[in-house]
Amino acid sequence: MAVKLVNESKISNMLFNAMKTKIMVAGRQNTRVNLQIDGEQIERVEQFKFLVSMKTVSADCTTEIRRRICLAKVKAVKLDTIWRSRHIKKALKVRLMKSFVYSVFLYRAESWTIKTRDRDGRNRLEMWCWRRLLGVSWREHRTNESILDKMGLMKSVARLKLQYFGHVVRGSAGKLSLTILEGALDGTRHQGAPRMSWIHNVLKWSGKTYEELKVLEQDR
Repeated sequence: MAVKLVNESKISNMLFNAMKTKIMVAGRQNTRVNLQIDGEQIERVEQFKFLVSMKTVSADCTTEIRRRICLAKVKAVKLDTIWRSRHIKKALKVRLMKSFVYSVFLYRAESWTIKTRDRDGRNRLEMWCWRRLLGVSWREHRTNESILDKMGLMKSVARLKLQYFGHVVRGSAGKLSLTILEGALDGTRHQGAPRMSWIHNVLKWSGKTYEELKVLEQDR
């Protein structure tokens, strides 16, 4: 298919740059791929950036989540003079934090599969941001839970995923998205515990079955 794409592009005078073109093969098996453009070998990569988000061979979201945490921290540091200012009310600081910092982290969060280690990383980001903004010292002995419950970054992630789930089951996101969500693959799965999936997060956070959620969303 890739070779056909290159040949068809030449007919339309659209040329591929072999140095800038990369390929990524997703799957459990280590499939060997030998793709060349005008005799030049195309580099195979394990991950690449696509539309401002990182895609990996394993389709794991941990790399992208960690990257988003770093980007959010960089943004928070750039606005450090605002957090330290005594002339800006805390209510306004909170709004600025959610608008300029959290929005960086939450970009495309509705597509993530949140694992335990990802949740811990997100909690550390939230604690880092809010303790910096609110000026909460570690000597005040305030628990992380008391601050997390007040601010609720996890609630934002859950809300985005549940909203996107509603779009998918109502057909607003297209038939392909619903087919991927409800479809099944033939054959038997590999040994070991099943991997955490996107829908597992939705079912766990909502406390309902898939059928119950689908009925609720379609009744809207």
